[in-house]
Parts: sequence; structure tokens; C-alpha cells
Amino acid sequence: MDTPLLEMHGIAKTFHKNSVKAVDGANLIVGQSEIHIIIGENGAGKSTLMHILSGEVFPDSGKIIFNNREGIPGTPSEALGEGIGMLHQHIKLIPELTVLENIILGAEPSGGYGIINRKEAIKKLNRLSVKYDLSAEPDKLVSTLNSDEKQKTALLSILFQDIKLLILDEPTTFFSELKTDSVYKLIRKLKSIGKSVVIITHKLKEAAAIGDFITVMRGGKTILTLKASETDPHRLSNIIFGDEKNLSPVRSGSIFGNPLLELKNLLFIKNGKEILDISLTVREGEIVVVTGIRESGLETLEKLLSGEYKASAGIIMYKTAELSGRTELRKRKAGYIPSDRIKTGTSTESSIAENMILLNYKSFSKSGIFRAGSIKKFAYTLIKKYGITGVPGQIMSTLSGGNIQRVMISREIEANPELLIVAEPSRGLDIKSKSLIYNKIFNLKNKGSGILIISSDIEESLRIADRLIILYDGKVAYSGDGKGIDRSALGKIMLGYDR
Repeated sequence: MDTPLLEMHGIAKTFHKNSVKAVDGANLIVGQSEIHIIIGENGAGKSTLMHILSGEVFPDSGKIIFNNREGIPGTPSEALGEGIGMLHQHIKLIPELTVLENIILGAEPSGGYGIINRKEAIKKLNRLSVKYDLSAEPDKLVSTLNSDEKQKTALLSILFQDIKLLILDEPTTFFSELKTDSVYKLIRKLKSIGKSVVIITHKLKEAAAIGDFITVMRGGKTILTLKASETDPHRLSNIIFGDEKNLSPVRSGSIFGNPLLELKNLLFIKNGKEILDISLTVREGEIVVVTGIRESGLETLEKLLSGEYKASAGIIMYKTAELSGRTELRKRKAGYIPSDRIKTGTSTESSIAENMILLNYKSFSKSGIFRAGSIKKFAYTLIKKYGITGVPGQIMSTLSGGNIQRVMISREIEANPELLIVAEPSRGLDIKSKSLIYNKIFNLKNKGSGILIISSDIEESLRIADRLIILYDGKVAYSGDGKGIDRSALGKIMLGYDR
């Protein structure tokens, strides 16, 4: 048998500040030129285990052997030096620097006297771009990139190093769904040239389709490793969650009321180019889903509704009032869950409880003093109700992405908004978490609230929409109840094949 590239034995990590045992004696073996998938529900310890391997978190105990050398990386730089790179679910780039500057950071080709050899850097970047089919514009500022471009830049920054093992955290989550094949192609290319890839994913079809081996984690432990060719998504789901027959949300009949949100000829033009042109209405008791590939205007729509962008023409109406942005939506008790959970959705250095009371903190204070007991009780109620793994005083940055999402959902839905705007509601979530969130959204709808969902997830769009709007090239290519449209037909409209 060939010597494994990676061995992790008895890895344990407790975040003592919050007494959270994230990893509890986990083991992992990855072979040479192998695609190894790690799955498990939110909070199972997947990301923490990989953060330990990539040098971002130091374990309390355990042993790591990589490339026949025993040792635990103390920093991400040390891990990169050993040949281990990690592409995170939440992209880590410096927005003020250019694409090239971000890519070569820490590995700058020298031209002597401490001067960066820019010509050599661009030459190497061009070779990588061709080799892996990852386009990049070296002189563009990262702050001007869209999500796909940022993902490519972050990936190229790792490939610029001489890595032997690449860790991908939800690799197809931030690329649009219709580009998933390109991600698969890249992963298989890495394997073909002798690299190993470890993938953290909640997408069980993805795990079975691309992996060589699959490791299942639960409660911080690695409970099972099996060959991908000997399993299927249904079996994997049962291993993680047990019988999934109760995981499908039940929708009630649809009786729609008065208009809550209206976008009338909303137009956004940038650099002389028309980026978005849309009209839509969300009524009481209605779920409207706007879908398409990201470049078709989904991000732009969210930024217009949040107030980050100002419309070039058209108006946004809430009931009978014209709105100017996110602040006005909040004043009218509308809920908003952004696609960027970390940057704009939460205060990561605050506690779970503090994030949960952001919308109604005044009700938890008397004479200017917070009532700690009431806050703690409220937080525990939401933690139980929304299945959050954590305690009220736990700092948000220590939570998994799925638990951060649940905290945000709990905060917004418990405020009983008349209108709820959600961008990518199930991004990065496992099956159980998706089902919980869909049920909470349906409960809100049944109370008469209107919900606008902006989602690039095809299955999600078909599953939960009362009215479905498909964007293509910034314009409405379809608007209707979605009846008669299956996944294939939706994809063709998204790509403009029917035009």
C-alpha cells in the first residue's frame, strides 16, 4: 500500500473561551493524488479540523503526519510552506490591493534588491490561468470584483504556491451552480497532476460524484470513511441525519393579499452598460424567488434593495411609500438577510445573544441598563427553537457558517416582519438546516408576511417559490408560478438557450 500523503490522528480542539468542543478525537487519512470529501451537519467540526491542518487553529492534542513529516503547522504560512493550502468559504483577500498583488502576496518573485519581478509574476500567473482555466485581470482592484472573480483570485493565490494538498471549503457554493462543472474539471485536473484535494461540502450529490473517499463527521468525531463509488446521496444522508422522510417542509395553500413591495422599472446602469432592468411585486402571504446566474443581476438586485447601490431609474415602493434603501426598510419593520453573512449580516466579535437582540434591544433594557437574565432566557429560547449549536455568551466568530446563518434567521424571523428579504437563504447549509429554514419561512408566509428570496440555487428556487422570476443578462426572462418548469428548463432560461 502507498504511504498516505496525510495522516491526522486523535485531533481534539476545545474553544475554552466558550467551552465549545469543536473537534473530539478526529482521524483522517488522505492518499496521494486523492479527492477526499468531508461531510456532516453544521457544527460537526469539519471546518475546524481543516483549519487545524491549514495552520489557522492549533489543536489541544493529536498528531499530524504530512508528506512523511510529523508536525502541526503553527500558522497558515507554515502550512503553505509545507505544501498545504486552503480556500475558505468566506474569501480572505485584501480589497485595496490588485488581483496580482493578492495572488503573489508572500510569494513575490524577486528581481533583486528587494524589488518584485512583476514581469515574472505575470508570466507565472498567465501560465496558471491557462493550465487551470482560471481567468484573471492582474491590475483590477479586488474591491471591484464580483463573487466568482474573488473566488478565482483566492484560488490562484494558493495555486501560485507549490502546494501538494488543497483544501476547499464548499467550493461550488460561491460559484454559480451552472459553473459547477468547471469546478469539477479543476479538481480533477489537480488530481491528474499528482495533487490531493480535501473538500468540505454539504452537497451529497457532489460528494458522491467527484470524491474517491468520503469521511463523515458528527459531533466533532470522524465516524466513518467509505469509498465514494460504494455509496450514494440517499445513504450518505441517512448516515448523517438518519431517516430523512421528515426533513421535507410542508407548504400550505396560497392566498395572497395586498402588495407589500413593488419594484417599478428599476434600472441600474454602470459605466454606460445596463446591468439590471426589473419590475416585480411581492404580496402579503407570497414567496417570490428571483433566480439566475449571479452575473445576470442577482447581486445588483440585492445591493439596490439594501441601499448599497442607488438605482439609475425607477422606484422601490413599500406599500404606498417610496423607499430610498435599507434604512427605510428597517424603519418599516422589514427583515433583511444579506448573502454576505460575515461582513454585513452579523457582528462576529459579539455574542450570539447580542446578535439576537439587535432588532429589539430596547425591550431588554430598563433605565438604560440591560436585563442580562431576560436576554439570556430569550437567547436560549431561540437557540433551542432554531437548532443552534452554541450558548448565549458564545462569540459569533467561533460558530460554523451554518450556525451563523441560523442566528441571523432567528433574529429576523422572530421580529415577525411584514416583509422579509433573503439573499441565498440556504447557501452552505446541510439538508437538515435547509429544511428548518424553509419551514420557518413558510410559517412566516402563513402569517401573511411577504417574502422576497434572491437565490442562485435551482432546486431551492423551484421548491419554495409561489412566483418565480428568472433573470438573464439583467432582464426578466421568465415570470410566473413555475408550473411546467423543471430543472432543465429553468437552466436553459438562465443561460438564454431559449432565446
